[in-house]
Formats: sequence, C-alpha cells, structure tokens
Amino acid sequence: MQIDQKKLNRILNMNDRHLEALIEQISRELGLTPQQLGLDPKDLSGIRAALGNASQADIDQLNQLFNQYKQVPPQKP
Repeated sequence: MQIDQKKLNRILNMNDRHLEALIEQISRELGLTPQQLGLDPKDLSGIRAALGNASQADIDQLNQLFNQYKQVPPQKP
C-alpha cells in the first residue's frame, strides 16, 4: 500500500468504524498489533489529528516504513 495525499484524505473522511477496521487490517498485513505500531484503534481522534497534520515528508516516511515492515517476516504478538 502506498499512501498519497488523496488516499490520506479518504482515510481521514472514513467513519470511525471503517477507520478502526483499516488500522486492524494494516496491522494484520504487517504481522503486528496496532499497539506495536504505536496506534490505539480506540483513540481515533488522536490518529485523525496526527494524519491531518502529516506533511509530504511524513507521508513519504510512512510509505518507507510500511515497505520495510512488509519485507520482515511477521512475528507473533
């Protein structure tokens, strides 16, 4: 998954239930728990605030980290 500003805006416009499900899905794909990613799916306001303030450099770093995690074999939580 690659994130760009358009996708980030779609994520920010998701309702809480869909955003929580997306966080869980991404975590599963990486073989991690949301907490291991530093996320609390129940604190959606904090996640929305962080994503809403993301710069292009932040988005690039997120994509880089996501790609690095995908290359590491999943570990059991």
